[in-house]
Amino acid sequence: MCHATLQRVQQIIASVTGLDPDQRMDANTQLVGMGLALDSAAVLELLVAIEKEFRIQIEAEELRQAEGLATVGALADFVESRMPAGQGQEKESPEQPT
Repeated sequence: MCHATLQRVQQIIASVTGLDPDQRMDANTQLVGMGLALDSAAVLELLVAIEKEFRIQIEAEELRQAEGLATVGALADFVESRMPAGQGQEKESPEQPT
C-alpha cells in the first residue's frame, strides 16, 4: 500500500472519530473490537468520509464481500484498489546523476 494513502486514511479516521491524531495508529490497528472499537455508525461515517476524500464509490455489495477490512491497512489497501490509476500514488524523487 502507498504510504500517502495510509496516512490519509489515518487522518480521516482521527477526524471522524475525534481521536487524537497523535494517537498510535498503524496499518495493523483493528477498526472494530479491541482496536479503535468503532461501532456501526462510526464505520458508516468513516466510509462516507473516505468516499468524499478519495472520490470513490463504495457499494454495499463490496462491503459485504470485503470481510477483510478489519484493519487500518486493509482499509487503505481497499481504497487504493478503488482509486483510478495514478491517483494517490507517492511520487518518487528523480534519480540523481552520479
